[in-house]
Amino acid sequence: MSIEERLKALGLELPSPPNYKGNYVGAKWAGNIAFSCGQGPFATTKRGMVGKELTIEEGYKAAQEVGLNCLAQLKRQLGSLDRIKQVLQVIGFVNSEVGFMDQPKVLNGFTDLLVNLYGDPEGKPARAALPIHHPGWIAVEAWMVVELKE
Repeated sequence: MSIEERLKALGLELPSPPNYKGNYVGAKWAGNIAFSCGQGPFATTKRGMVGKELTIEEGYKAAQEVGLNCLAQLKRQLGSLDRIKQVLQVIGFVNSEVGFMDQPKVLNGFTDLLVNLYGDPEGKPARAALPIHHPGWIAVEAWMVVELKE
């Protein structure tokens, strides 16, 4: 089963990759390592801080959308998500209310998606879930690094 068929089985759809808003590309690779650019939850998730305007569950959904956007950027450059051998790393920033300490629960929205698509251990990345405090901004921004098949 292809990765996009797995997405459909999960009731999810890969979005069109968001357009660039600066002087960068959505994904880039060298040898067998590919990087997505940082992505946010632009299509369906409201802005705000988790722990204030958004619940952990809303943050989780935002992180899942970020994961889909990162995958869309990789697909744009690679042609197929089936070229990915394993996920190496996910770095995520969670826009958090002061004192909010559950950033890992929020970023699970992204990494649960990857494990559901690529399995364990291939979809399970090394990960950092970091807090930021930026009122009025997107709930999550993250990027990923993957190893490509030979």
